[in-house]
Amino acid sequence: MKEIAVVATEKQYARFLMDNISKYLGRYASFKAYSIAEVETLKRIEEDYVLVSAFNIFQQVRQKISDQSEIVVLSLALTKKQMEKLKKIPKGTKALLVNFDHRTCMHTITSMYASGFRDVELFPYYGTGEYDRSIRLAITPNEGHLVPQGISQVIDVGESSVDMNSLYIIAEKLGVYDEFSSKEAAAARREYYYIDSSMDKLLNDKENMSDKLNTLMNLMNEGIIITDVVGRVYLCNEKARQLMSHRSRVLLGFNIEELLPELDVKSAWEKLIKTGESNLIASAVEIRSGDKVAGHIITLKDFEEAETRQHDMRSKLYGTSHRARYTFEDIIGTSRAIREAVNNGRQMARSDAAVMITGESGTGKEMFAQGIHNESARKNYNFVAVNCAAIPDSLLESEMFGYEEGSFTGAKKGGKMGYFELAHRGTIFLDEIGEMPMSLQSKLLRVLEERKVDRIGSDKSIDVDVRVIAATNKDLFTMVENGSFREDLFYRLNVLPLNVPPLRERTQDILPIFYFFAGRNRSDMELTPEAEAILTHYPWRGNVRELRNVVEFLLTKEKQVIGAEDLPPLRTGRERAVPGFAGRGQKTRMPEAAGKEPEILERFILNEWKDLGLYKAVLVQLRESLERKERCGRQKLLEKVNGNGGFYTEAEVRKALSKLSAHGFVRSVRGRGGSVITEDGLSLLQAIEGRDGHGGSY
Repeated sequence: MKEIAVVATEKQYARFLMDNISKYLGRYASFKAYSIAEVETLKRIEEDYVLVSAFNIFQQVRQKISDQSEIVVLSLALTKKQMEKLKKIPKGTKALLVNFDHRTCMHTITSMYASGFRDVELFPYYGTGEYDRSIRLAITPNEGHLVPQGISQVIDVGESSVDMNSLYIIAEKLGVYDEFSSKEAAAARREYYYIDSSMDKLLNDKENMSDKLNTLMNLMNEGIIITDVVGRVYLCNEKARQLMSHRSRVLLGFNIEELLPELDVKSAWEKLIKTGESNLIASAVEIRSGDKVAGHIITLKDFEEAETRQHDMRSKLYGTSHRARYTFEDIIGTSRAIREAVNNGRQMARSDAAVMITGESGTGKEMFAQGIHNESARKNYNFVAVNCAAIPDSLLESEMFGYEEGSFTGAKKGGKMGYFELAHRGTIFLDEIGEMPMSLQSKLLRVLEERKVDRIGSDKSIDVDVRVIAATNKDLFTMVENGSFREDLFYRLNVLPLNVPPLRERTQDILPIFYFFAGRNRSDMELTPEAEAILTHYPWRGNVRELRNVVEFLLTKEKQVIGAEDLPPLRTGRERAVPGFAGRGQKTRMPEAAGKEPEILERFILNEWKDLGLYKAVLVQLRESLERKERCGRQKLLEKVNGNGGFYTEAEVRKALSKLSAHGFVRSVRGRGGSVITEDGLSLLQAIEGRDGHGGSY
């Protein structure tokens, strides 16, 4: 059997309320009455349900109530017997309704009016404040000590009882609603007025489908709260409890004015309510029974969630998802240049300032833009990419900022939302910004500065909250100097500059990128050392895009091992011979490569002087394998190194390979291809051998 605690100011009144309730619900639960003073001496109220006589009582004892206990704030009203005492009051009389707080006064007045007691004009009074001194009559439910001295007549109707609404709520909590409705409720109605006739009908209809209604409400994305005629909450869904958890973990039985004092239920306007860490959009509509208001339905929406859903619907409406697919984790490469660019991009993601990404065509500027978006606070909103060079100048303005219906010939019915509106709360990526016409640059500058867009044909500005990332492969400094790009717009966009390095400046990333593209279609493709060397030293003027094209070309050959003869014709520019690859009926050429700076090589030699003999032995063998076009696995390398007079363990050779690979002097070949010396490795070996010839020591 469930246990119920009844709490009131005084023990006597708590017992009175307990008797009221147990008279009709006593066989469904056990009851215990507490005064506030008694509660303060307790460590915790552990009963299943705690019934409090007023909201201010709840505030005083809330810290003593167990988290597992459910709380109900009782509504009090006069019984039919008490109302009989008031029928003799002359029609048109003004009287004070005296009770201990404003809420209880208003509830009692509403109850009396709703039950038909309308011949007397009632004014609330709860012991303080001014009142109409012409009033000589006071009505009070056993609160005579609060009646002001100027009152000549007092009608004390006795203690207020628990009303029918509260009995129904308690019965529902106990899971005996149907049984109570069919048995005890009829007897209670003979004693009490039930002020909400429409609710009475609903609750007493055994086929009201309350379970289905609750299920339906819990499926909704919005919080739903339903109140009775006096504003008391008698139904709510789980979403409403979540959204209101910062104010109260209990909603049922509370008055909506106490829970949401900012909301005017009589107004049809939505209200933005700031609460704790989140903001709520609240609105209310009337529940009417004939020509009478029977209650209200309050709808609560999380502002951020509403914004997200709105933008998702906008994206679906216009047929594209506008989502950033790539993150910084998708950017392949371990070179210093690309890692530095990625780290700079990650730092920029923490800011909300405009970003200008520069780099040659095909370097992956949009991937960096998407990476910045996906690591920013805007990642849950749209990423809208606009290629300023791909849209005709005549259409670019309407596409960027939108237009209204009928604004020009060919305008769509209903108008069209522009890219900036679609990107609201998210990011807009303006690729090839250098191609934007001067006529549109001034309008773009205004949008960036004022955060408002004007649709073509509209006289209203639309607020937008958008982060801008621009990209270009042009020299905007020169364009500013020759007047083809606005200087003020340049500095507005170039707040956080980010340069994406070309592929030729990160040669150690070429093969990993190659095998990544190849692996998306075939996982068994391998390059011969000769082919790898050619690809590594090629300048790649088309950057990653050109490399991807080469991979697609090679996939058509359907060969597992790709040699130099299989490669497509490559534009090499200035060329020099590749060591070990001349002959075989063809002249293999490679472009000039800067390699590592001499001071970098010297620094490595000085730092690693203790193990320089091992490094030299490893590099010599790898060079010989390269010249012979042989694969050189770790075991074979160990045998060759020790066969030439070395005395090294497998662990030492493995450690040397790891160190050399980390500095770009050696690279591993997929599969069983072993290790291959790089051009930088050849330079290092040459530097070591040079020190040998000049008496250098290690």
